[in-house]
Amino acid sequence: MKELRGRNALVTGAGGGLGGYIARALAVEGVNLALTDLPEASVDGLAAELRGRGVEVKHAPSDLTDPEDRRRLSAWAEEALGPIDILVNNAGVEFGGPFVETDAEALELTVTVNLLATMDLTRLVMPGMQQRGRGHVVNIASLAGKLPSPQLASYSASKHGVVGFTGSLRGEFSEGPVGFSAICPGFVSRVGMYGRIEPHLGDASENPMGTVPPEDVGTAVVRAIREDRGEIIVNARPVKPLILLNGVAPKLVARLGRLRRVRDFSDRMRRARERYEEASPPQR
Repeated sequence: MKELRGRNALVTGAGGGLGGYIARALAVEGVNLALTDLPEASVDGLAAELRGRGVEVKHAPSDLTDPEDRRRLSAWAEEALGPIDILVNNAGVEFGGPFVETDAEALELTVTVNLLATMDLTRLVMPGMQQRGRGHVVNIASLAGKLPSPQLASYSASKHGVVGFTGSLRGEFSEGPVGFSAICPGFVSRVGMYGRIEPHLGDASENPMGTVPPEDVGTAVVRAIREDRGEIIVNARPVKPLILLNGVAPKLVARLGRLRRVRDFSDRMRRARERYEEASPPQR
């Protein structure tokens, strides 16, 4: 989809984390926006800011764990803006820590929001895109969906699912008018899972993967739509060789994860997460 100006996009999870940065990047391109998040996550300020950039912005609360709310959301977006040309499945949750300490409710919530809602909203929005002969679906995955991620087993599993879902759709609809992209950020500073614990982490320069600013993810979303890119890795340091190595020698990559520098940083992240959770409850 080369020309974005005047197109309409639905962006989930717009009230916090990466959502605002994705919405801003689309607004710069002249894309009209339907924004949604949980009722307690206000997007009023973001909506006002984006309207100041000359695009139409509508917003409404939704709970993506509710199948009826997902149906209502897809219908509302079209009523509010008109035909939806771009869907950005950005909403997500994460629960870090030892897998055996994760409760069943957290497992179900992770899979429902990160994977099931992504698939269902895509299913609801795609028919209109196909009928109109244009459209693009962007799924916000993670580098944790490409590589083994200790202490993030349920989150990593859901994001592996998002990557697989996106690739399967590209294969199934390769001759059609709708494009599909997965964005796989590594550690993102200031916002999201890593950004929340960053102040408790100490010297972030010791992160072996490095960090990227959230603006880079917004830029990647625009690039994915415009160039119909199947997948974009957003990471501070080259990581594709490690991903390829994981495909042919997963045991070796697992051993690399046990190197002292990696273990030490993983332990620091765990302690930072614990300090953050002591100060505030887990976020949805």
